[in-house]
Amino acid sequence: MQHDFLHGWWEALNFELQIFYGIAIISMFSLVIQILLSFFVGMDDGFGDVGAGDHSSGLSIFSIRGVTAFFLGFGWTGVICTKAGMGLPLTILLAVLAGGALMAAIMLLMMSFLRMQSSGTLNYQNAVGQMGTVYVTIPPAQRGGGQVETMIQGRLVTAEALQKGGEPLAPGTKVIVVEKIGTSTLIIEPIHES
Repeated sequence: MQHDFLHGWWEALNFELQIFYGIAIISMFSLVIQILLSFFVGMDDGFGDVGAGDHSSGLSIFSIRGVTAFFLGFGWTGVICTKAGMGLPLTILLAVLAGGALMAAIMLLMMSFLRMQSSGTLNYQNAVGQMGTVYVTIPPAQRGGGQVETMIQGRLVTAEALQKGGEPLAPGTKVIVVEKIGTSTLIIEPIHES
């Protein structure tokens, strides 16, 4: 009976509401899963620990959590505005603004967690020798902006990462941490499978 109710509710929605509800519900479930994984996998915080340290370029607003937050704000704002009878162009504009504001709020939260982290609770030197996975594409020739996920002191941490190679390393690439520079920037090398 509940399935019939949900099916009837969904079919009664107009196309715009179906799109906005779909975006909102999927992104809400995605955010809940990310938070649950943060608790069970042992990440430093529910929004992902980004160790930018001395380099602000490692703090990417376009992380998975940031993009999820954008779509969460976009979807629910779209639902509210559409139900209030606003036109589609105004609804999309307000939804984009709300999504951008939520994404910026997530970035500010990540920055505040970064400041708390810099109190010395984590020693990034302990990452040297650890294997990890590229989280945000790592540009070649030690240019900033890349991030890697690795275990430090039993916790999964997302940190700024640089590499000396000539080709960018895509998300999901397996790497090994070979050096730490600054407060929390890691130098990595790709693991070449034989």
